[in-house]
This record gives sequence, C-alpha cells and structure tokens, in this order.
Amino acid sequence: MMNESQLAEEIRLKLLLAIEKAMEHQNISQGEVARRIGAARTNINRVMRGKISVSVDFLLKIAESIDLEVDLKTRLKK
Repeated sequence: MMNESQLAEEIRLKLLLAIEKAMEHQNISQGEVARRIGAARTNINRVMRGKISVSVDFLLKIAESIDLEVDLKTRLKK
C-alpha cells in the first residue's frame, strides 16, 4: 500500500511523462512552454529532467498550456 507521499510522486511522474509525450507529439519546445506560462525556460528544463520537484498544480498549468486534457481516475480498494 502506498502512502500519500508515494502516491503524490506517482501522480507527478505520470503527469510529467504525459506532458513530455504531448510536447514531443506537438513539437512544442520547453522555451515555448515557458513563454506560455510565464516561467523561465531553465526552470521548465529542470522540471522536465526531474531535477526539481514541483506541485501537481504547476504540472497542470503546463498541461493546460499545451492543450493536454488531464483525467483522474479513482476506484475503491479491493
């Protein structure tokens, strides 16, 4: 069973991977993402390389800027 910290990290990782794939598919650069959300390109680079941990909110802001729809699924434990 995962604790809250592990679950949050798993969510961040999955979201980051989805963002990376969407950026590649749409040919959107880190610089363009930075411009769209008003962040420094170096910070986006650090986030994408996993060098800094950011909130799910920040990742959702990136996702929105590249028109990536995020869906969260939940289910009861068995």
